[in-house]
Amino acid sequence: MKKVYLLALSSLSLLVSCSEDINLDIAKGDPKIVIEGNIENGKYAEVMITRNSALSDPVNFSNILVTNASAWVTHAGVTDTLRINIDTTAAIPVLYKGNTIIGAAGETYYLTVKADGKTYTSITTIPQLIKLDSVWWKAQAPETDLGYAWAHLSDPAGLGNDYKWFAKKPTASVVLNGKRIIINRRFVSPFGGTTDDSFFDGKSFNFNYDKPYDATQATYDALEPKKERGYYKKTDTIYIKFCTIDAAVSKFYTSYDQAVQNNGNPFAAPASIFSNIQGDGALGVWAGFGATFDTIMPHP
Repeated sequence: MKKVYLLALSSLSLLVSCSEDINLDIAKGDPKIVIEGNIENGKYAEVMITRNSALSDPVNFSNILVTNASAWVTHAGVTDTLRINIDTTAAIPVLYKGNTIIGAAGETYYLTVKADGKTYTSITTIPQLIKLDSVWWKAQAPETDLGYAWAHLSDPAGLGNDYKWFAKKPTASVVLNGKRIIINRRFVSPFGGTTDDSFFDGKSFNFNYDKPYDATQATYDALEPKKERGYYKKTDTIYIKFCTIDAAVSKFYTSYDQAVQNNGNPFAAPASIFSNIQGDGALGVWAGFGATFDTIMPHP
């Protein structure tokens, strides 16, 4: 599987001839700041700040990480200055983190970032929490020991509820090729894990998701038989993080999934990634997560 990073992609033009080879020339595009931040109920804000990179360039964190930015979050007249932290559970382990403002449902938070002499701003809200009614594991026929994580949701009546599903198995230490590594470090959302209630407003229903793949943990593929990929085993403990999000955040993640789906397919329709970051072409998202948690225990 391919590693996927939040990168700004330049325009791609294809000239195709039936009798000539296809020559793909991917321009690097203009340098841009990429901001991926969130604030969750009960937690401080955290923000990753990087620079974009062309698809043709190898990923070099020393080139794309921005470690000299200024970032702060404001709420109800209080300002929280974010500081550089090392977090090994994050997709990119260098983060700007807050230490004053703790997220709460129903509240709005303002982000400001100054990087490369430019200022970027965004606003997000942590919506009211909506809990899942129940969660369980169920085998996917014809398998008996492999299946998906299921849940039951009662969506409140009134359009405008948006959701994002994350999951993980317990963090573990394993040996791969003689080297000890940590796996299942963080909650990951599966492809299509973001949705709104436009098709199920006010309804009560069951739904399921497969096991998400952590693109920052590519070596884990070597530890898992191909047959099991995308499935949970009935002996797995599964931690679920179910989040309410606002419409702008939902639009970002939905458009991001679409762009990832089209990655590597030159004949797919172009997909632009929506951003709620304002300021000189910045890319990314500032997300409020109204998180609730559940656990699926091993199936007998």
